[in-house]
Amino acid sequence: MPMDKKQKYVFVGDGESVHLLKWVKEIKKYFDVYIISSREFLPEILDIISLEKRFSLQVNVKQEGMNLSYLSEIKTVKKLLKQIDPDFVNAHYISSHGLLIALSSIFQKPKYTFIASAWGTDVLVFPWKNKAFFFIMKMILSKADWVSSDSEYMSTVIKKITNREVLTFTFGLDKLPEYDDENYRENIYFSNRGLSNNYNIDRVLHIFSSIYKQDKNARLIVSNEGPEKENLLKLCSDLGIESAVDFVGFLNEKDQIKIYTKACCYFSLPTSDSTSVSLLEALAYGCIPILSDIPANKEWVKDGENGLIIQQDLSFDKLKELKNNRIQIAENNRKIIAEKAIFPDLIRQFVQKITEK
Repeated sequence: MPMDKKQKYVFVGDGESVHLLKWVKEIKKYFDVYIISSREFLPEILDIISLEKRFSLQVNVKQEGMNLSYLSEIKTVKKLLKQIDPDFVNAHYISSHGLLIALSSIFQKPKYTFIASAWGTDVLVFPWKNKAFFFIMKMILSKADWVSSDSEYMSTVIKKITNREVLTFTFGLDKLPEYDDENYRENIYFSNRGLSNNYNIDRVLHIFSSIYKQDKNARLIVSNEGPEKENLLKLCSDLGIESAVDFVGFLNEKDQIKIYTKACCYFSLPTSDSTSVSLLEALAYGCIPILSDIPANKEWVKDGENGLIIQQDLSFDKLKELKNNRIQIAENNRKIIAEKAIFPDLIRQFVQKITEK
């Protein structure tokens, strides 16, 4: 997109989020980027966005969107936007940061283009709690010039709230990684979702326990942190699998890749979720996915063909067949990622859309 002078693009979101960082790195290729963060900033953001282009509200915005303390920052946000005079304002997490932008422009039509980006529970859970929350979400979406979502399912939910066009593209990978089969270990299983109720790590442990009963060499690596950790450690003990399960905490990208390349299977069993970047990574590194039966997962995996969709119990026959065909499955899954989930390509298309005249 040729431009003599880059247009100004303001992110309003959580500057401590790796997801926002990923957006910033790509959008920066096309625009002059500013960030208004509810909290502070990741070191990587400090490296690429200069001091005069980043602003911290220093407010802890709950993802549920109902920590009203940040609404006191509406005047501050209005002042900053007037000072920056942006062409685009992109709120990430609609029920919190999106609400902040919608309220800041409630009495006048802003000059900038307002983009509301959905992340998951902000549209899948928040508006369905009660009528007031539904009305709030509908108001925010009505203020937005563009709405983006990272799964077809989430876009369908948005259209139930307000019937409008949604820019749908997954929060994909920076590139298709190299695939090397020599590190593969058929007895290693991996889970890296948060240790909180929505991600059902307890169910992962129960399913792995059934695997362990048939294969005493099986090992499960659980990364990430969360409020349920102590309960999960106790459950391992109760199931008699504590010697076969390793809780390794939050891993950096390099260490996580090492596990992806070893693991035969990858668990992701959330109750509610959009497309998970971790799932895309697992597919790209040749892991066989074992997933919960939710719409977003079924956009990427067909049960018994390139992974398993678990409704109740694990099918050992299906799992055995998939492991026997894993090389072909890995090749097919990597082809899916290359065609549908490379983030720089998707962002380029997004930029072309929002800058159309």
